[in-house]
Amino acid sequence: MTFVKILAPLTGGARDHTVLSSAFAAARPFNAHVAALFVRPDATEAVPFYGESVSANVMQEIADASKKASDEAIKVARASLQAAAKEAGAAVQDVPELGSAPTASFREVTGNFADQVTLAARLSDLVVFGALKEGDRPGLTEAFEATLLETGRPVLLSAQAAPSSFCMKKVSVAWNDSVASAHAVTAALPFLKCAQSVEILSVTRGKDEPIGCSDVCAYLKLQGIAATERKVDGGNRPIADVLLKAASEGGAGMLVAGGYGHNRLREMFFSGVTRQVVSHADLPVFLVH
Repeated sequence: MTFVKILAPLTGGARDHTVLSSAFAAARPFNAHVAALFVRPDATEAVPFYGESVSANVMQEIADASKKASDEAIKVARASLQAAAKEAGAAVQDVPELGSAPTASFREVTGNFADQVTLAARLSDLVVFGALKEGDRPGLTEAFEATLLETGRPVLLSAQAAPSSFCMKKVSVAWNDSVASAHAVTAALPFLKCAQSVEILSVTRGKDEPIGCSDVCAYLKLQGIAATERKVDGGNRPIADVLLKAASEGGAGMLVAGGYGHNRLREMFFSGVTRQVVSHADLPVFLVH
């Protein structure tokens, strides 16, 4: 298993460089192609929100302002790609092709950001987003959640600073015996196989029956991966905090986890483990629904 196409959605903002650096770091072990995508907003979508009382001249001014802002943002996005590609030693191509080193391309589309990212993600092996924090603009969070929930594609959330490579010294895997966590393990195999060590983390609470990890360890052994197991006492702490702290203190460079493993509404109101992991992570997180 390998990755050949890695999608990097860009916004023309400061975090684009981290997104691209993370995408190239993920592409490097596989000489994969990084597909940078910039979504230009459709100014006509904003018209209904201003009501019928707004004059045609005002609407034109709104459209002109939107185009100007998009033109500036796309310049920043293209410059970020050129800079990150140069740092990674990757060639930027007009037509996506694989080579003996990572390659990259830039594509511009018009429409709703989440819709266009989700559409592009369907034919990508991995989608890279920048670190998402509470209070981020809704479009980014919406695109992340739509990609994770609707496409079946794995999502890599970068840390504030991109690692030099995703062939890491150690990778931690959050295991709760769910379908989502099993999908995460199989999707992350390219990274797990090039890691020096893999640790399976399971959280225990009080007198609850411990989650067994023997099956996942046996599966990974068949894949040529010798994984160790560690049970962590969660106490009364949020599971997300327990997992992130255990991974970080254990020296892991990345956490692999199932995303939104429960019913969406149930998770939103009761556990919110995925949401907590996403907003509080200080290391890269690999997620699969």
